[in-house]
Formats: sequence, structure tokens, C-alpha cells
Amino acid sequence: MKLRSTLALGLSVLVLAGTASAAEAQQRNRVNINQAGYGQELSARQQGYQNRLAIEQRGSYHYVQTIQDGARNGVTVSQGGRSNGALVDQLGTRNTAVVGQEGRYNGATAIQTGRNNTVGVAQIGSGHNARTNQTGSNNALGVIQVGSGQSANVRQSGSGNVSLVIQGSH
Repeated sequence: MKLRSTLALGLSVLVLAGTASAAEAQQRNRVNINQAGYGQELSARQQGYQNRLAIEQRGSYHYVQTIQDGARNGVTVSQGGRSNGALVDQLGTRNTAVVGQEGRYNGATAIQTGRNNTVGVAQIGSGHNARTNQTGSNNALGVIQVGSGQSANVRQSGSGNVSLVIQGSH
């Protein structure tokens, strides 16, 4: 059974790589995926040009869903441990999202609409939840959560806003 799962994953990666290459040739979007462990899930859509996506998942049962529509947007997601999930949607130009999660049962949602927005989420521990939503231009938002059970919900709209949320125990 393990061999069958490994072969299925290998074929899925080959199909995805072929799809990414075709899209890259047409629109110069870039996709880099590195998954180790088992039970990883990934759903990605890029529309537009020069969008970048880098996903690294280590451990088991992680989930990532990304949608990028526009130009020169970038998403980086790194997850380690078990059962972490990330949802990143970007619509516009030159938006950047970085999500890093280590531990168990962490969830991050980052939604950006507009241009030149940046969001970073770092969660270490277990049971964290971060929801971010930015609309407008030139906004920056960061969430850092350590320990267990922290929750942050941040919404910014307009131009030139900056927010930083740091929560946790050591």
C-alpha cells in the first residue's frame, strides 16, 4: 500500500510539473514544490504573469491552497510537523505573502487585494489561528504566534498601513 501511495504521489508531481512548465512558458509564472512525509495536499492556481509560488511541506497531513491573479505576486509557504493548513489568495500586483508554521494544528489565512501589499505569518507550537485581510496598496502586516492556542484576526484597508501582532508564551 505504501508503494502504491508513493507511486501515486510521484505521478501527481510529474503531472503537476508538466502543467507548471506549460503555464510558465506561456505566462512565465514559477512554481516550486517540495513535499516530504505523507498525506500532504496542495491546490494552486496562478493567472497573470511573473507570479511566484514556493511550497515546502515536511511531516504529515498539511494542506495548502493558493490563488494568485495578477502580476508579480509571490507566495512562500513552509510547514513542518502535523496537520497545519494555509490558504493564501492574492489579487492584484506585487503582493507578497510568507507563511511559516511549525508544530501541530495551526491554520493561516492570508487574503490580499491591491498592489504592493506584504503579509508575513509565523506560527510555532500548536492550535494557532491567524486570519489576515488587506485591501489597498502599500500595506504591511505581520503575525507571530508562539506556544499554543493563540488567535489573531487582522484586517487593513487603505494605503500605507502597518500592523504587527506578537502573541505567545515561551
